[in-house]
Parts: sequence; structure tokens; C-alpha cells
Amino acid sequence: MKSSIKHNKLRNTGILFELLVRQITSDVMENKQNGIAVKLMREFFNSKKELGKELMLYRAFFNAQNLSEQKAFQLLKLVTEQRKNLDQSALNTQKYLLIKEIKKNFDLKEFFSARIPSYKIYASIYKNFDAAVNGISDTTTIEELANSQFTIVEHLSGKVINKEIQEHNELANIIRSQDEDIRYLSYKILVERFNEKYKTLDEAQKRLLQEYIYNISNTSKLKTHTQTESRRLAKEIAQHAKKVVDKVTRIKLAEVVSQLQKVEKATVIKENHMTAMLIGYEILKELKSL
Repeated sequence: MKSSIKHNKLRNTGILFELLVRQITSDVMENKQNGIAVKLMREFFNSKKELGKELMLYRAFFNAQNLSEQKAFQLLKLVTEQRKNLDQSALNTQKYLLIKEIKKNFDLKEFFSARIPSYKIYASIYKNFDAAVNGISDTTTIEELANSQFTIVEHLSGKVINKEIQEHNELANIIRSQDEDIRYLSYKILVERFNEKYKTLDEAQKRLLQEYIYNISNTSKLKTHTQTESRRLAKEIAQHAKKVVDKVTRIKLAEVVSQLQKVEKATVIKENHMTAMLIGYEILKELKSL
């Protein structure tokens, strides 16, 4: 029996899967279509392994939507019972090997710094599964477990609405419902469409998008990159603006510089900052061509 239940994101199957998806996205930005993240995904999350089976139990809480509280509690009970049936020894071994490969191939701090929109829900599922397998004892632990279960039920009943989670799940569920060959083909098509859409971007723009997608949690790395680039962009555009004769154009360029300076001072990087940066890159390219 355990005296407490604590979330361990390093061993949370749902979060490990989400972070590998993020890494695959980052690899796509760098045209690495068969990177290590894809290999790890195929090796550890197939449906025949305990890790893949546990992932499907995690995903069961995201596939169901807008349930009544009664049905939500019934689903919670059903999935929790199924979790008890997994081979815990094999699951622990597979997690150990996966984490070992992640440590071997990625910077662990950077890998786990990516923002997961559904982090609180994944953490609650982890605690619920942990309690089901290892048991609980004292009143404090019971309270922790109850809070975790309430979070899951509120999510299932639609009381906790997160647009980002919803959009992610809709796309993930469409791909996940297909067989392995179709999923692989879907992935290739997504890569090809992505490359086609963004083929006109230069390396600086691609790097910016890569940093934003993978470090969307506003980590120090993203902040440092945007500050450095916005400062550089503002300086170069201001220098080129001095050579522009048209007064109206110079005023507009001054406004662009002002917006980039705001990005440099931002404490939290948002989408409008990314938009300003991408526009800045395009304007600088145009100025250089003139």
C-alpha cells in the first residue's frame, strides 16, 4: 500500500507519446522524415506491447466526449479495471527501455520542456492508474485520488473545455483509427503537404516555426531565439529603411520595427509575435532584393 500518489511525467505513457509526436513535428520541420522519434513510436507503441495497450487506455479518456457524470464515472471504472490487467513487469521494462532511448538520443530537459495542452488530464490519469495498481492507504492519498478522478470526470463530461486539446484529438483520432499502412501513408501525405505549403520559407522562417512548434510552452529557448531574431530583424529593417525615399513606406517600416521591438521585450511568446516575425522576415527579403 502507498502513503501517497505522485505524478511522474517521465513515466507517464500518454505524455511520452505526446512528446514524441512533438519531436516528429520538429523533425518534419528539418526534413527528417525517418528520425529517431518515428522509430521509437513504431517500436514501443504498437498495439501488441503493454506500452501500446496502456496508451490506448489513456486515449480512451480523450475519445469519449460530453458524457453524463454517471457515464463518465462508469467509463473511468471500466478503463481502470482494464489497466489492472496489464502485465506490470513487462510495462515497466518497456518504459525503462523507451526512457533510456530518449535519454540517449535527446536532451532530456529540452525534450520534456514542450507544452502539453492536456497535461493536467494526463497527470490525473497517471495517478488513477498508479493507485489502481499499487493501492492507497491514508486519508491524504484518498483525497488526492478523488481530485484526480473528479478532473477526469469533468473532462469527460465537457465541463473542462480546451479548444487546443479538442483540435489535437480530432486529428489524432482520425489517423489513429486507420490500420498501420494507412497511418504511415497519412503521415507521408502530411509531410508532403506541409513541405509544399511552406517551401517558399527561407531557413530563418523555418527555424522560427520549428522553435515555436516544439517549444510552444514559452521555454527560455524559444524566448531567447525570438528575442535574438526580433532584435536582428528590427536593426536590419531600420538600416534598409534609411535608403527608402517614399515617406509613407518609411512610416510603415518604422511601425514594423516598433512591433519587432515589442516582440523582443515580450515575456510570453504568443501567435501574434510569430506573425510579426514572419512578416518581418518577408519585408527584409523584399528590402534586400531592392
